Amino acid sequence: MKKLIIAASACFLLTTAQISVAQAVQEGKAAKKEMKAEKKVAKARELRTNAATGKGVEIAGVSDPKTRMAKADKKMEKAEKKVLKSDAKELKAAAKVKTKRAAGVN
Repeated sequence: MKKLIIAASACFLLTTAQISVAQAVQEGKAAKKEMKAEKKVAKARELRTNAATGKGVEIAGVSDPKTRMAKADKKMEKAEKKVLKSDAKELKAAAKVKTKRAAGVN
């Protein structure tokens, strides 16, 4: 929730600093992607911890520790992709601002 407030205030500051609304929206989307990525990483860590400690529901023959660990690893890979996407979104927004400044467009 705090990150959402920070992202919203960052968007507000960007719009008041004479940066176009589209760029502020892009910054907001980057912040949202970052929050989603962090959420996925936390879920993957939770699954990995549960698999390692044997916590949670375990169905014989279906969810042995090895299978649960594989699921946690898959979840972590997807979370890492989300982190990369959020970083790319932030870089894209920054590049767009620099391009507009270099072109002399406000």
